[in-house]
Amino acid sequence: MGPMQVLFLCPHSAGKSLLAASFFTDAIKAAGLQATADVAGTEPDEINIPSVEILLVDRGHTINWHPRRLASDDLERADIIVNMGCNREDIPTSKEVRDWEVPMLSEDFEGSVRAVEGRVALLVAELRAGSARSGGLEPPTS
Repeated sequence: MGPMQVLFLCPHSAGKSLLAASFFTDAIKAAGLQATADVAGTEPDEINIPSVEILLVDRGHTINWHPRRLASDDLERADIIVNMGCNREDIPTSKEVRDWEVPMLSEDFEGSVRAVEGRVALLVAELRAGSARSGGLEPPTS
């Protein structure tokens, strides 16, 4: 079994999901855990939000994702699905979907960034605790 797959969703796949995947990738590496992140959206933009890219680059992140439409394969591969604002009807899966309440970037940029950072930190702490209990990070069985 490979590393855990975490799928971050936001409608435009250009802002909140990009922040979450970038923060998650760095945090999981710092925690010494094996996991991968991906992003998708139900109404993807053409490009990433420039102010999000600038913030990430300024903080030393590499931009590894670009907006793309959610596909059923994404949902099948994902061990954890995080939704930040997509309509649930547009996420066709029987798997658990975690809904994160995050302000819209256009309405509260700093608040949105802080909310995503905080939620990612909690997710990584949860995975670290699960890894400590199981002796290694394995995707949840369901």
